[in-house]
Amino acid sequence: MKMLTVYTRNEPPCGYCLMTKTLLGHHGIDYKEVVIGEDIDREEFRNKFPNIRTVPAIFTEEYIGGYQQLEERIAEFTNG
Repeated sequence: MKMLTVYTRNEPPCGYCLMTKTLLGHHGIDYKEVVIGEDIDREEFRNKFPNIRTVPAIFTEEYIGGYQQLEERIAEFTNG
């Protein structure tokens, strides 16, 4: 799997963001975390990705989706 960028948030706490980081760690997959409100301004995120309304927002070169889509992508690589 290619290097991932995972956009997350801390406030309010994001359960799916934590689950995503746990899943990636379990599989030993490296990723870059970008925390909305800390590493990138919320408005900048909205301008950069106007159609994304939920986090985590997971990318390779393209938008993968959220936690469920990441699980599916990992399953493809580990079972295929």
